[in-house]
Amino acid sequence: MNASENQSLGIGRTRTLLWTWGWLWLGLWTVFSAELDVKKTSTFKRIRASLKAVPAIDTHDHLPPFDQIQGRMETDRGFGMNLSTLWRSSYYIWHNSLAPWPKSGRFDEWWPVAKKDFDNARASSFYRYQLAAFTDLYGVDFDTITDEQARSLNTRIFDHYKNSNWIYEVVTERANIELMLMDPYWDRSGMEVEYPFAVPVVNVTALIRGVHPSDFNNPKDSPFMFASKNQRRIESLDDYVAEIERILEFGKSKGAVCLKTTTAYERTLEFSKVSKEQAAKAWGRPRAQSVPEDVKAFQDYVLWQIVALSAKLELPFQIHTGHARIQGSNPMLLVDMIAANPDTKFILFHGGYPWIGETGAIATRHRNVWVDSVWLPTISYTMGKRAYQEWLEVMGSNRILWGADAHHAEGIYGATEYTRRCLSEALAEKVERGELREEHALRIGRQILRENALELFPRLKDRLWKQTGQRMRPVAK
Repeated sequence: MNASENQSLGIGRTRTLLWTWGWLWLGLWTVFSAELDVKKTSTFKRIRASLKAVPAIDTHDHLPPFDQIQGRMETDRGFGMNLSTLWRSSYYIWHNSLAPWPKSGRFDEWWPVAKKDFDNARASSFYRYQLAAFTDLYGVDFDTITDEQARSLNTRIFDHYKNSNWIYEVVTERANIELMLMDPYWDRSGMEVEYPFAVPVVNVTALIRGVHPSDFNNPKDSPFMFASKNQRRIESLDDYVAEIERILEFGKSKGAVCLKTTTAYERTLEFSKVSKEQAAKAWGRPRAQSVPEDVKAFQDYVLWQIVALSAKLELPFQIHTGHARIQGSNPMLLVDMIAANPDTKFILFHGGYPWIGETGAIATRHRNVWVDSVWLPTISYTMGKRAYQEWLEVMGSNRILWGADAHHAEGIYGATEYTRRCLSEALAEKVERGELREEHALRIGRQILRENALELFPRLKDRLWKQTGQRMRPVAK
């Protein structure tokens, strides 16, 4: 065998050895990767069990009075809720189509068409967050549901919504929510909430929007109507701002613990500090008679006045950020206003999705900012888990909150369980990687689910009821 043949043989053996080791490494990595699924670890199971036992404080939800819960429709059993309305009144239809309920009101006409609409949504969080409700509350795996199971589920949902006991059972017992902050959009001027576990929030979105009485489609949102009911007139911009202060004071007297705005759905979150003279250009004129720049200046001025009142009245300010008008909802647009108002406690909703890193950076630089993960795991579970882990690396664990942000009992349960699971997984991964001690992870989980809200909204402590042994039930009418 000559030198050339020896060299060729050596190269061949080397290639074979590398090939063998490559496949061996791939096999070991496959096994190792499978073991990295933290949900299969005892750490995750202990953390999740602990967090499920925490009586949670939900910082944001949309649960109307029982008779006003959205989605009821005519069926062959009468007017009520059903499987179709649980999906149509959820966030599922934001990104996915769903067959409309038939005029006949018959489930057997709707389901053969509707069941195909889930095929392309199985991995989406807007689909998956509701699955826990079907599994835990009804014993049904919706991913593998049969026609007969679907028909039975439809009937059981209808029966559960015959009286409000179902709401109390799911929210306070099964979801283990002690208190829930609620925007009473059905009665914003009266600030009445039906459920004793609900705490009102003052929504100021309409107050920012309105340059003229004609801007208020719902009279209950109008400061002009509020003033008239109390024998006052609004005749100037100063009167308007003074009436806003009275509305906020009234909300606080009714038990409200914070303010909230969803202005990001309507316009940019860039609010400049403008003079009263600039704001007055659009004041009192129908919107069509003003140029957009003047309307924006008015809204900017009013929001800055509300931000100042937030500090004065000690009502923290929840602001919807991200996932609205995407071209103008980046929370970075709020930084100048946040910096200029250090006495106001700002709560950035939804983690600023998709700008979760930017949101964490804002909270890092400004101690008057809290980050609320409300809705975030429901939008994207993966992004929610990443957010918890990133935020805990750049800010104190006492400045992160959560909320379910749903519209019916099953949605609230599903979003709550989805959040608990997401938070448990994020914490368990840190523990498994040696980045966090388990006892510290359990404390952080309790902070996010409960203690941080009690610290930020101290008046909630007077409303706590679970540790007294009470069992929340409907108030007799």
